[in-house]
Amino acid sequence: MVADYCSVSSLSHSLIVPVSVKLRLCQPVEKTSVLAQRLEADGVSWITLHARTVSARRRRNGPADLSQVKALKETLRVPVISNGNVREWSDIQSNFDYTGADGVMVGETLLGNPCIFSGTVPDPVDISLEYLQHCRDYPGTATFPTIQTHIRHFIDFQCGRKPWYQKFRAALGSCCDVDDVEQMLRTKVERWRGRPFRSDNGLEAHEDVQAGGTDNVDLTLLG
Repeated sequence: MVADYCSVSSLSHSLIVPVSVKLRLCQPVEKTSVLAQRLEADGVSWITLHARTVSARRRRNGPADLSQVKALKETLRVPVISNGNVREWSDIQSNFDYTGADGVMVGETLLGNPCIFSGTVPDPVDISLEYLQHCRDYPGTATFPTIQTHIRHFIDFQCGRKPWYQKFRAALGSCCDVDDVEQMLRTKVERWRGRPFRSDNGLEAHEDVQAGGTDNVDLTLLG
């Protein structure tokens, strides 16, 4: 830990850009404030607290303890950023109101809803197709396994509890490239959602979904 303190101090006094630190809760929790005050003395410009302890079993072991963010804000002079417990837009303001933090950091929720800071929740297939187009526009930016992971997060965020979700996971895992993923989204995922197939050539396939199956498929030109 002494070496870490020295590194932070050296960075903050050597660089012309601000140096910040992100922490989790210490064990025991009371040591978090002690560590943060030491880092403040070493010259950090702000501190982000992800108010959970490190868990060997799970990355997110229970809800974040935002009372610890509030306590840290009341203790430090440098800005404090709160991280944790944000699932939707209203959670951001609630976090501000409770902790008094200078900012709110959102991590994993952004993987499922990258539009959270606009206060909107996009259609999961729409945002998936948009992401795939970015992957095509900037080839090599993300590996295919990374692309699959992002698509899984988009669908899981809104549909993870749907009875067909495990079928989606299996179908996604069997895809070999971006084209396969796009086709799976346009056909299988839309069918599982009870929605019409999406075509990529300006045509939309409409289907009547009934309890007994799918009937009356027709193509309508989109103007």
